[in-house]
Amino acid sequence: MNENMIWSTELINEQIRKIDSGETVNMDCFYGGDVTLRNSDILFQYTKDEQKELLKCASDVVYFANNYCYTMTDEGIKPIVLRDYQIEMLRMFQNNRYSIVNASRQVGKTTCASIFMMWYICFNYEKNILVIANKLTTTIEIVDKIKNIYRNLPFFLKPGISSDAKTFMKFDNGCRLFSQATTKTSAIGFTIHLLYADEFAHINRNFIVPFYRSIFPTLSSSDISRIIITSTPNKFNLFYELYMGAIEGKNDYKAMVVPWYKVAGRDEEWKQREIANLGGNEELFNQEYGCQFLTSSSMLLSGSIVRFLEKIKKQYIWQENEKMNELVENYGDLLWDDKFDFNNINNNDKFIFSIDLSDGVGKDYTVCNIFKIEPVSIAQFKKRKRIKDETDMFRLRQIGIWRSNIYSINEFASILSALVFDIFNSDNVKIVLEINFKGDLLIEYMSKHRNYYSNIFLHTRHSSSNKQLNPGVKIKRDNKDIYVSELKTLIQNKYIIINEKNTIEEIENFGLDKDGRYRGQMGHDDCAMTLVNLVAFINSNSYGEIIEDMIDIQPAIYRKIYDNKIFNENNDNSKILVDFFKEIQKVNLF
Repeated sequence: MNENMIWSTELINEQIRKIDSGETVNMDCFYGGDVTLRNSDILFQYTKDEQKELLKCASDVVYFANNYCYTMTDEGIKPIVLRDYQIEMLRMFQNNRYSIVNASRQVGKTTCASIFMMWYICFNYEKNILVIANKLTTTIEIVDKIKNIYRNLPFFLKPGISSDAKTFMKFDNGCRLFSQATTKTSAIGFTIHLLYADEFAHINRNFIVPFYRSIFPTLSSSDISRIIITSTPNKFNLFYELYMGAIEGKNDYKAMVVPWYKVAGRDEEWKQREIANLGGNEELFNQEYGCQFLTSSSMLLSGSIVRFLEKIKKQYIWQENEKMNELVENYGDLLWDDKFDFNNINNNDKFIFSIDLSDGVGKDYTVCNIFKIEPVSIAQFKKRKRIKDETDMFRLRQIGIWRSNIYSINEFASILSALVFDIFNSDNVKIVLEINFKGDLLIEYMSKHRNYYSNIFLHTRHSSSNKQLNPGVKIKRDNKDIYVSELKTLIQNKYIIINEKNTIEEIENFGLDKDGRYRGQMGHDDCAMTLVNLVAFINSNSYGEIIEDMIDIQPAIYRKIYDNKIFNENNDNSKILVDFFKEIQKVNLF
């Protein structure tokens, strides 16, 4: 090697041109004579533009990926086009020491991890990166992905290679890349700065548990070490425990979920075709593509209900409101069904605000799901098999949602107060508040408004022994299971209509965990819990009282159908029954 030779991008390109022309050239700049590999310890002069690009790439892995990374596609090597969730994933890897991704098959999670590892190698010194998986062949494939990304980088971005093998690479900046199949003692014996574990849930439990227990203390003792875990679910194991711990804020991992429908072009038709390709096994599809840890029998909603919800699912939109502009600084997280006019609210309509609170520190979400009480269609009402009372003539239809995990309870309360007291008619609003987490703080804030009255909140018994009704709904183990069971029936029979994207995705993945508790299985379940809260409202006297107020303004055909149904169901040809029915109509007992 000519140690005095100073290389530049211009000289490198000239060498490659000469090689393509069949000329004999100086190959010292290329590792092993391969023009896609930069040799170690060569002198290289960077242009000012290249120095600027180095700084941009070093500070932003997404910029690095969008501008300089290529990958193999069906059409050959192409520039990487990141999907929105892949950008989010890369940012999560860059901004967090511990990252865990619950992802569908074929969403590019390994590609994202490979991009990040290449970026990490390019812009660090003296760091060790370990790749593990359930099979050695898988780790070799990942190393090959990283090499392909490296090969297609511009020469000025590449660190020099001093050693290259199928499972190992060493660079002249001191970074080393290792790959191993997982055993109980994988990697023990040398320092790891970045650990990437692919298909973590599918690594033999007898190997991964002792390996993780032995390596994590070493990694956590360093201030700069990182762990990236990606996998499809595989029942209840260490991956499940780490992922759910991240979702609940019980560990230091940052969690992300990427189900099949995050990929553009994957719709219900695609899903049914993939299920058919899997031998008609929907349960297998839900595990491999739906990010579900549970069997279908453990999920709250049946497949037929899920298919219906997928058909009506939509992204809600933001609507500007001049009065809201005057009252609050920011209401960008307040979204509406595009068929609901936020600026033209009918004073005769009745609305339910169902609320699940969080502390606004970037973990769980505060959710306010907004429903309108409305009569069911005549056709649907006629189909009702059994009529209990006049509430069967009505349903709760979702029209709006406020969902955020960065607002404090006081900040949310100011938005809620503006909505309830200044935009909607507060006399036509009932708030269903889960009281478990700081509900008393929300009530205290709301009570300061000049138009506040206590009964704007649904009042319930907070325990079976408590005879007094208090504001809010207290969710506990004993009543939660009952509410959840009733919720399934209400959704199935279309007494509750939901169509907002996040709400549907959460309730579709709501089911029993290994301890027999209902919870979200892919991530957050705050939207789902606002639906559970609705059951307490539907079972309350308040709901019946609201329906009584609404009956008088409905078309006469509803009363006629209702009267006929009640009569036909209870008719035993007894004049006494007929007379009784007439009497209870007079005193409005329904």
